[in-house]
Amino acid sequence: MSYILGWYLTYRYVVWVNLACSILGVALLMTVTESPVYLLRQNREEDARLAIAHYRGESPASKIVLEEVSRLKQQITPAVELIATNIEDNPKRKEAEKEKLNTDDFSPKMQTRMSPLKVLFLSPSSRRAFIVVGLCLALQVMMGMLPVQVYAKQIFTQAAPSLSSHFCSIMLGMVLLVGSLSSLVMTDKCGRKFLLIISSILVALCLSSMGIFMQTDIVPPWVTAVLILVYCFSFMFGAGSIPYVLIAECFMPEVQGLATVLLGEMVWLFNFAIIGVFPFMIKYIGIHSSFYIFACCAVFNSFIAYFLVPETKGLTKDQIQEKVLRRKK
Repeated sequence: MSYILGWYLTYRYVVWVNLACSILGVALLMTVTESPVYLLRQNREEDARLAIAHYRGESPASKIVLEEVSRLKQQITPAVELIATNIEDNPKRKEAEKEKLNTDDFSPKMQTRMSPLKVLFLSPSSRRAFIVVGLCLALQVMMGMLPVQVYAKQIFTQAAPSLSSHFCSIMLGMVLLVGSLSSLVMTDKCGRKFLLIISSILVALCLSSMGIFMQTDIVPPWVTAVLILVYCFSFMFGAGSIPYVLIAECFMPEVQGLATVLLGEMVWLFNFAIIGVFPFMIKYIGIHSSFYIFACCAVFNSFIAYFLVPETKGLTKDQIQEKVLRRKK
């Protein structure tokens, strides 16, 4: 919508429209029911049960809701994950720990005494998931999508001076939307890992070709413009969306919120850096060389996806944690 409004309105009106949308978003957020995980951490089990019933569309006394409450109560206990990951290869120790779990000495206070920050970096599975997902997010930013969006008009003017830069920018916004919707459809059909690898490879090919075409002018300008749109679609199809799916799936509930905040702040920090550096990249090494650098990051991301990212399609949280640890071995 911002791309279309920017064609017809001045930036002042666009700012007011976005401000109105932000206010509407805040108003809608006030109607959202609190997270069941948060409520359980605050020892508000009844409210958590009502929240789950609200999101599930079930009765608070239904079997589905009660099972969900029971599962969440187990998962928000940091000690459970740590025990499972530390004794995986030692059957005798595993039996001893099971007996310990059944004793009265293992109280809820002992289970919850570790802070989420400690669990995030002391738990092998959570720590490894944080590193892998963090790498994917960092490389996602370094693929150059945000600079292309911010400097779309200038890039299209330089790549295809004979075409309307405003029209190309609107087409870019539409392609980003279509790519995002396609990702929603294909993520559960093809799997996260496959889409991430294919998307990164396509992005690398598009960026390399864009750099060559803009450096040599061997093709008509419209070809480069179309290639930029293909690059945007390829990015949103996998590399731009899958890392956020991994954030939701690769962390246990007790560290989910903290990991999301830390990784989100990291992404914004990288966004700030790449937006600030991009004009100097164009000035000193040229836009084609900038695209070559972005292409290298996309290639690196495909290797990270192939060797480190676990396939999480159709798996439970516990199965994903085990798979994350197995990839370490």
